[in-house]
Amino acid sequence: MSSIVNTDEPQEGDSVQNNTSKGDNGSAKPKDAKSSGLSPIRAGQQYIVKIEKLTHGGAGLAHMDGIPVFIAGSIPGQEVEITILKNKGSYYEAKVFKVLRKSKDEVMPKCSHCHDCGGCVWQNLPYNKQIAYKEEIVRETLEHLTPVDEEIRSQLPGRVLKIIPSPQIFHYRNKLELSFGYANMRVEEKNGQRKYIDEDPTVGFHQPGQWATVLPISECHLYDEQLPSLLSDVRTFLDSTRFPVHNPKTHNGLLRTLLLRRGVNTGEHMIAFIVKARKRELEPLFQHFMRFGGRSGLKSLLVIENLGINDKPEHPKVHALIGEPYIKERLFDLEFEISPFSFFQTNTSGAEKLYKAIADATDLGPRDTVLDAYCGMGTIGQYLARFCEKVVGIESHPSAIEDALKSAGKNRIGNISFYKGKVEQVLSTQLAAGGKYKFSVIVVDPPRAGLHPKARDAIIDHDPKKIVYVSCNTATFARDLGAFLKRGYELRSVQPVDMFPHTAHIETVSVLQKK
Repeated sequence: MSSIVNTDEPQEGDSVQNNTSKGDNGSAKPKDAKSSGLSPIRAGQQYIVKIEKLTHGGAGLAHMDGIPVFIAGSIPGQEVEITILKNKGSYYEAKVFKVLRKSKDEVMPKCSHCHDCGGCVWQNLPYNKQIAYKEEIVRETLEHLTPVDEEIRSQLPGRVLKIIPSPQIFHYRNKLELSFGYANMRVEEKNGQRKYIDEDPTVGFHQPGQWATVLPISECHLYDEQLPSLLSDVRTFLDSTRFPVHNPKTHNGLLRTLLLRRGVNTGEHMIAFIVKARKRELEPLFQHFMRFGGRSGLKSLLVIENLGINDKPEHPKVHALIGEPYIKERLFDLEFEISPFSFFQTNTSGAEKLYKAIADATDLGPRDTVLDAYCGMGTIGQYLARFCEKVVGIESHPSAIEDALKSAGKNRIGNISFYKGKVEQVLSTQLAAGGKYKFSVIVVDPPRAGLHPKARDAIIDHDPKKIVYVSCNTATFARDLGAFLKRGYELRSVQPVDMFPHTAHIETVSVLQKK
């Protein structure tokens, strides 16, 4: 049954009118708005629906009058009262107002902050169900979003292999960023002036859509098991020092971000406080940060200057109070130095599974020359170098290139080199087709936005026999896949790899072969 509440600002306890009928597909179906005397569906109205499945991005799917409704924070089998957020014409966006009936698959989340912090959207779903849905989401995304003829598109789901699960489903992250801020913020206006009243300084996460305030957290089961103890110490630190925390409205406050990194295979830990202050202001305060120096496994205690508006410092100045400005981590037999802002896979044990899948996909021989595009700090290329004649990496971030050169030297890898710049620019200049290298295999691992159109064209111009596309966004991969399919390549396989249990993120390794 579906119900409509005619209010733009629904409140708990509002009455619900039972004047709608059940849809044929098992989801709620409202009566025609005109015939029932109700206004067209708009933001603020409430309905009761049953969630059918999960979709790309993590939202649950229901239907009303055959129109899709995407509902954040829901799982299949739940009957929920929803609030419409947006009417997009061809679909609606909504949020859960109340869960009326649990799913038969539903389990108790391990974390008390589940669904509040915005991180673990599926922690109330058993892990075997999570990865089954992820595998199906990959199939459906390729079938529906790849811009090719329907006959070709219908064959793509059959190329998807069984998903590789994460070796760990809790405590798998090697990096965590928490924000300092205020749990509450009020605004007062007097004489035309707006004043922000900050309350309850804390450390935690910004909730989705709530960038001005911070949700205090006491646990996160995706990071190290010692995190609750550290967070308790940080709160004691806040209470005793009274250091002001950052206010994103006024851009005032000393403490901005708490950045944590750890070497899963080395046991080394980093604690970094990112602050809005210069060295001369910080030096008298360093002694206060030293109270964190006795923690088990701590190899790097840092204070990092960030005077800019953005949370990500463009030109960070790093002060190492204990140890070096990096920690060490191992992947296979390789060792890497991880600095605060290094590009490194956040699931270490999962990264080894992913890299093995990439090596299997490339199927390299001793005469192959490989391009590793969007190489970050060169971890993929350094692993593949043992299987081929030569690896060439391209990366636009200067610090990542520095990390790549340093680690390749320490790992004594002599058959790898790196070029700094955007992929589309380097492939049309220093590494233009017909030039220094003839790449037999090209590996691409682009950001969520996928490949730049010029990068895509340059890759095709190189005419590799095989392209291995590592994607963290199946939708943009589907877009790029369409271009490759139209330019003489065929999709051989898509290997999903779960790197982020309890979240909607999906990694894939796809093989495109030259016809």
